[in-house]
Amino acid sequence: MKIPKWKAYQNQVGDFFKKLGLTSFVEHKVDGVRGKHLVDVYVEGNIHGIYFMWIVECKAWNSNVPKEKVLALQSIITDVGADRGFLLSEKGFQSGALRIAEKANITLTSLYDLGQTIQTDSVIGRISWRVEKATLRLRKLKKDNFKNHYIPPMTAIMGELFILQNILGEALDHEYPIQYSHGQFLNSFEEFVKYADDILLRAESWTL
Repeated sequence: MKIPKWKAYQNQVGDFFKKLGLTSFVEHKVDGVRGKHLVDVYVEGNIHGIYFMWIVECKAWNSNVPKEKVLALQSIITDVGADRGFLLSEKGFQSGALRIAEKANITLTSLYDLGQTIQTDSVIGRISWRVEKATLRLRKLKKDNFKNHYIPPMTAIMGELFILQNILGEALDHEYPIQYSHGQFLNSFEEFVKYADDILLRAESWTL
């Protein structure tokens, strides 16, 4: 028996969150203050000891999702005490839905775009961790070997790491083009990653 389109979409969304290492349940009943709610996908997880709960509604429609569905999801989120809601649609959303979501803790997106966003966030997160680790290593080298030097030899690469750290937020928010030097710009995420990798490889291999 062929699975209905809406059901297949729910299962796809549930599997997506499981692949992220989170717990997800499709067509799950959640207790709220005013009663039980049957939600399309229930997601929970724990990051660094902080528990969170997400409610996900999936609309495998051939038309844009209206604002009423955003309001309904917001009501459920409030009643069950969820941290965030996701309303997923591959078709899109009406303008009223977009306006309401801007003022609520609800993300309106498609499953594809959500995957791209999470992938981008993950890459930038790894870059941020590498910047911090490389910076700490160079600071230790400076302290151990060049304590009394006004301009130690690792100053230039540490300056590049500082600039990279400062533009991470712009990359995360997709604010391209990003200026990193006088007259020098990064015009895409791919260019940013290449720029970051070049700096980090030199910083991580820098030696006396």
